[in-house]
Amino acid sequence: MDENKSSNLTFILAIVIAVFLYFVFLNKAQKNEKEKTTNSNMPLKERTFKGKDIKIDTETMIITFNSEGGIIRSIKLKNYREDKSKDPVELIPKNGFFLNTIGNNLDEKLNNEILEYSINDTENRVIVKFVKNINNETFEKKYSIDKNNYTMELEINGNNRGIMIGPKIAPHDRTSSYSFSGPIVKIDNKVEELKMKKEKSKSIDNFKWIAWESLYFTVTAIPENRLKASVIKHDDENYEIYLYSQNSFKALLFVGPKDYYLLKTLGIEDNIRYGVFAPISKLLLAVMHFFYKIIPNWGVSIILLTVFVKILLHPLTVKGYKSMNKLRELQPEIQRIKEMYKDDPAKLNQAMMELYKKHKINPFGGCLPLFLQIPVFFALYKTIAISIELRHAPFILWLTDLSSKDPYYLTPIVMGITMFIQQLITSTPDTDGTQKMMTYGMPILLTIIFLNLPSGLVLYFLVNNIISIFEQLAIKHVYK
Repeated sequence: MDENKSSNLTFILAIVIAVFLYFVFLNKAQKNEKEKTTNSNMPLKERTFKGKDIKIDTETMIITFNSEGGIIRSIKLKNYREDKSKDPVELIPKNGFFLNTIGNNLDEKLNNEILEYSINDTENRVIVKFVKNINNETFEKKYSIDKNNYTMELEINGNNRGIMIGPKIAPHDRTSSYSFSGPIVKIDNKVEELKMKKEKSKSIDNFKWIAWESLYFTVTAIPENRLKASVIKHDDENYEIYLYSQNSFKALLFVGPKDYYLLKTLGIEDNIRYGVFAPISKLLLAVMHFFYKIIPNWGVSIILLTVFVKILLHPLTVKGYKSMNKLRELQPEIQRIKEMYKDDPAKLNQAMMELYKKHKINPFGGCLPLFLQIPVFFALYKTIAISIELRHAPFILWLTDLSSKDPYYLTPIVMGITMFIQQLITSTPDTDGTQKMMTYGMPILLTIIFLNLPSGLVLYFLVNNIISIFEQLAIKHVYK
């Protein structure tokens, strides 16, 4: 493989990334947005509560119970705001949450009963208890709320009793093509997203935890005694999870953000689905957290992460440049061999391999840094797109949300310009027409693709390009 072919392969890899991004992410996002307007055939009905509201204010949440059924009608997360307002994120839909069930059916009679209640406020917990004598049996539903976290223990007495979670959570949260919103369950060590494409209901037993998750938030139930679950699908956005026990119901409920390190303390971090490059995504998140502790700005963390990755790849970049430089020096010999064996491809390849071996050249050396960056790129894309740390995270001036696109498209345009400069530095006077077309066309194509990607990801590539420009100039100066 000569220098031009090696360069062309690099360009082709970049095109593959661009096309993949466009067709997999952007087109899918448009499709999901269309489905969102057409598939939601189960509008949420606002429940009219006849009982008394009981408001509990903790360090992290404002929870509003209602004495009718002991149902939670609102959970506002104080540390997170809605996308289009400054109001705290509302986790509960209009119909209320944790409605009472018997098996996998709603107990509408109990849900409409006005229950007696009591509140016990201790140093670290608030205990809200609802009681009702029904058919000479005492029904008791007790919430024990952690004042400093997003957890509560729920206990319900009575055989086959339980709760319903759904039909959705965080109704104003973003939807995304790269993260499933709906029920998810962990059985043994396997996590399954319950998309239920062909079935409308599913029974589940012996699970470690089950959750209803949106892009950034989750309601997760961790059984403290044996529970059964039944999931009913209404459409792609509305699912109901029925949780019940043959004996008394007891579970730990997490109702809050999908913060990886917070979820990890409870063993439910698999709520966050990083995909095939999960180990790399978690490593990148850890590195960004490390830098964030030093300078509390997620944009700066991404910049420092970029520098860190470039330092790791620098030896390979130097090696790749040396390989490309040797190929450049051997161009006369390569052209001579091509001319000699132009009618015999087998002998041409053999002669080329012998030439590379003699001069200790790896024809793919120039592409190696790009190959290694591909998994980093997709892992970082996933990390930025679904990590709640980046949601509404400001950087500077107009970049007020690193998980969303640049509202003025400045960073992707500047990124395209830096990519063009980078292509000019690597090109040679004898560059052929095809490669020249790629030199000019590739920055334009990628700029168009990056216009709608998260600004945090664009920032990574912009900084990466700027560092690469100076890196290439320095390498050229040292190894000229």
